[in-house]
Amino acid sequence: MRLIFYILLFSQLFNLIDALAEKIKKETSEQKIIWEKVIEKKSNNLKIIWKSYNDDETYFKNIKTNNKENNSDEILFKKKNEKNKFINHQKIKQELLEIQPHIPLNNFLNSGDFIISTNWVSSFNGGAGGGTGHQNYGLKFQYGLGDYSLLSLYLSETDDPLYNLIGGKLIPNNWASIALAFKEQIFESEDYKNSLSFSSSLEYWVFSSGDGNKKSIYNEVDNSVGTDRYEKFIYSFSFPFTSQLSNQIQLSIVPGLTFIPDKIGDKNVGENFYGDNYFLATGLNFDIATNLQLISSYTYLFGPGNNSFDENLNFKRKSIYSYGFNWDVSPVVGIEGKITNGYGLTPSTSLLTIPSDNKPLYYIGGNYKPFLEDTKIAPLKKNNDLLLFGGLTVGNALFPEKGISQINLNYDEKGNLFASYGYSLSNLFQIELSSGSFNDVNLKNVTNSNLQNIYFDENAFNYRFGGKLLIFSPQKNDLFWMTLRTSLGRNEGSNHQGYMFSELLNTFRFNDWLALNISPKYFYSGLESFGGLGISSNINLLENLQFIPEINTSLKNNSDLNLTYAFRYSYAQDKSVDLYYSNAPGIQDIGQLVENKEFRFGIKLNFLY
Repeated sequence: MRLIFYILLFSQLFNLIDALAEKIKKETSEQKIIWEKVIEKKSNNLKIIWKSYNDDETYFKNIKTNNKENNSDEILFKKKNEKNKFINHQKIKQELLEIQPHIPLNNFLNSGDFIISTNWVSSFNGGAGGGTGHQNYGLKFQYGLGDYSLLSLYLSETDDPLYNLIGGKLIPNNWASIALAFKEQIFESEDYKNSLSFSSSLEYWVFSSGDGNKKSIYNEVDNSVGTDRYEKFIYSFSFPFTSQLSNQIQLSIVPGLTFIPDKIGDKNVGENFYGDNYFLATGLNFDIATNLQLISSYTYLFGPGNNSFDENLNFKRKSIYSYGFNWDVSPVVGIEGKITNGYGLTPSTSLLTIPSDNKPLYYIGGNYKPFLEDTKIAPLKKNNDLLLFGGLTVGNALFPEKGISQINLNYDEKGNLFASYGYSLSNLFQIELSSGSFNDVNLKNVTNSNLQNIYFDENAFNYRFGGKLLIFSPQKNDLFWMTLRTSLGRNEGSNHQGYMFSELLNTFRFNDWLALNISPKYFYSGLESFGGLGISSNINLLENLQFIPEINTSLKNNSDLNLTYAFRYSYAQDKSVDLYYSNAPGIQDIGQLVENKEFRFGIKLNFLY
């Protein structure tokens, strides 16, 4: 929940930054230049005679040595221009600042520029706790103090139980960290291909184990149950060296050390925690396109501490690896994906494996770079304006342009209540936050009883976080709109189960009054996984009135089929209301793929600002 709060807070910060920028731009454009005619006056026929000081004619000569200019200012200016050309060549896009949190690169932000990133690392299954995975969530803010100094703030939290059973029991576990890191360049070769920096971090780490019914893993002396909670300051140092081997390949070598206690609490028998570690990391970046980069790393630990423990609480030392890609979907928005066994999301904890095991994990990250110019798209035609409000149980592939916020409020007669917020970070990417609760759900298909018990708890709070990526668009000279949408989240009821929901939204405009939407969908959870298909159309009855029929079917044994009929009325350019009748248990994600026994009336309010 804290991560959702941070994301919402930063999304509002984006709004403020865009509003201030627009205001400054407007005020600048309103400053008028007043031109006046100047009456030409007769010249006094003055002549200027240039003469050297003290009759020293060398002031008018170009002094050269070995056919090279010897003027120190000109040499400095020339060198600065060469440096700027090199930097400007790189600044067509923002270079990656780190491969892993403990492997910083010798790339920096210009003074005053900043990047905001969200990241998520998870196992491929939930382990002993079940669910979609064992997850660690992170948020990162990086700010250019100077052209060669960087300040970074990391936030991360995981509240899943230990991945493996300990003594046959599922042990609650929690990590929460806040880290402040600083990086400064200390050397750069004359050809700018080799550089060395110093990086350090100070972190406040809060971690706990056990609960009222389970014994803490830090209690090794008796069988008493209860939560053991500790707060520690940990820190790290590293010296990243980077060499540009070619235009496409960059090699990094990073020696460093982390300082973590090796004993926790007063119920330990010897060492019962990770301890300090010296490490040597290598990283490789390979540019396969101007906006696509392959990345990999390998970190070897020399000790004396450890970075992993198993189900028997035996601590071990494991090398940390990662390999994946960094894709700039637009200059403003980037996506990073990789496979790694590093579970931590801060510089001092990224050497640690998943608690109680050493497993391959998948990492998904997104970053926002507002200081770069966004991808340009053509203005939307007026007959598509109503599509910007989205769909109901079947979405469409359109969303507002960069800097526009989108709010949807939904309520139906059975008591379902949901709200969603979207913000377009780019013309090609929109983030989404949504929350709410299902009520009075009675699924028609009896084989879905597990789904009903887990995900449709009465009045259980649900929250989702996701995004939309625009792939094709007629505004980019494509034939139709295509958008990939993915959301993650969980039900905070008694089961605390999460799921992933993805859909490939396709919208086709046939004429001025008809648009067709086709959406393949996929639901993935630790309980079960299955696909589905949604089809809908937007029929313009009037300029501000649409009829929207929708149909969804799940693709599995004993498939479900739900229908929705809606009317959309736009009472202002940026506001509309949907009235609908549906036998879907809800219009949010999983509610779209199953069938309820009864139909329900509902209302959905849509706002753009």
